[in-house]
Amino acid sequence: MDTGQASITEESVSTDAPPARKRYARIAPLYKALIWTSFALNVVLIIIVGVLVGLIVIYRQNITTAVGSVQSFAGNNVSELQDVVEKLQGARIVHTVPLDTRIPIQIDVPINQATVVTLTESIPLNVPAGIFFPAGGGNLNATVNIQLPAGLRLPIALNFAVPLDTSIPVQLEVPVDIPLIDTELGPQFQRLGAVVDRLVEPAEPLLIRPAVPPDSSKPLSSPEQQADLSATDTPAITEAPTEP
Repeated sequence: MDTGQASITEESVSTDAPPARKRYARIAPLYKALIWTSFALNVVLIIIVGVLVGLIVIYRQNITTAVGSVQSFAGNNVSELQDVVEKLQGARIVHTVPLDTRIPIQIDVPINQATVVTLTESIPLNVPAGIFFPAGGGNLNATVNIQLPAGLRLPIALNFAVPLDTSIPVQLEVPVDIPLIDTELGPQFQRLGAVVDRLVEPAEPLLIRPAVPPDSSKPLSSPEQQADLSATDTPAITEAPTEP
């Protein structure tokens, strides 16, 4: 009897105990593939970053020189562009215009004045004359012949208009000096300068500007000047010694 009770008790205890839980959850195959793909991508990115860092360390001198050259190139061109815009705003049109033409004239010249003329030759005059006799003697209509001698000075009054239809030759040089700021181009040059300044302002800390803006319209006359300009444009870079 005791044995049977003990077995019954053990069965009841074993039946009432909860089942054992699994230690690890089962992961779906899709999630496993995503995890392995992410791990592989991370490994590839780490390798790429390591290679880039190595290349930068190896070629840091060349990279620094190239960056300096780009900064100098950009600084030279930006300085020249701003200098060109500034000089355009203060430029003047100075020129001499040759003028060779004929000016037509069509006018009536009024003449109203008293003058004295001299006869160059004798002038016969045949004019009617009325002769009155005094004391009621009557009158006589006759013709008088008079001859004005040469050299006689006669006062006359001139009052008439002389039509003038001709052309006058004109040959001269006209100097021209026009400030562009006073023309319609002045406000446009000011707008251009403002636009250039706005574009350059964000990149100003990255530019290496020359002391004097270059002038592309004046080519360098000698190789020595080109070498001096290259030495001025490219900043001197000294590589720090690496510790062994």
